Amino acid sequence: MKGKFLILILVFIASLLVLIKNLNLTNFSCFYKTSISQANLTIIPINESYEYPVAKIPLEGFIQANISVDAILVDRAQVSLKAGCYLIEATTDACVARAIEKAIEEKVDFRPTVYDVINDIFRNLEIKVLAVKITEMKEKTFIGQLIIQQRDRVLLLDIRPSDATAIALRAKAPIYINETLAKEVGKYVC
Repeated sequence: MKGKFLILILVFIASLLVLIKNLNLTNFSCFYKTSISQANLTIIPINESYEYPVAKIPLEGFIQANISVDAILVDRAQVSLKAGCYLIEATTDACVARAIEKAIEEKVDFRPTVYDVINDIFRNLEIKVLAVKITEMKEKTFIGQLIIQQRDRVLLLDIRPSDATAIALRAKAPIYINETLAKEVGKYVC
């Protein structure tokens, strides 16, 4: 099990390094899924410290979610998303749940996790994490996007919502869930 997880982490890091290398090329069109115009994103000035304005993400049909870690077992964990009046409970890997918990607590261990490293890489390459969107569920698995921006380029990455959450929390970026999905799989708690 540990060997498979290590291989998964190494593949993830290698993929990220390829992505980062490609982000520094002048022609982005073949290296990212969606351009600004395709994603219906608009650049608007929000923070003057950036050379380029931060892209505004379309949020129609999405509600912001707050994340908590409920229980961590040996190999899996229970996390909850509270989005509006809906509570969604999900299972994830114990390692990812610990990373989410550390991000919520704003703690970094003496040995950084892969999520801490990704956050440092993004910060040093001036890549801003804009948001996470949990868009749908397929075969009892949540599907998500990590939305990042470097200068005038916006990238929507297909990623496990738990991994995206661990990254976004470190970058203090919001997490959104499709409102219809929240109503379908969540428990009404208001």
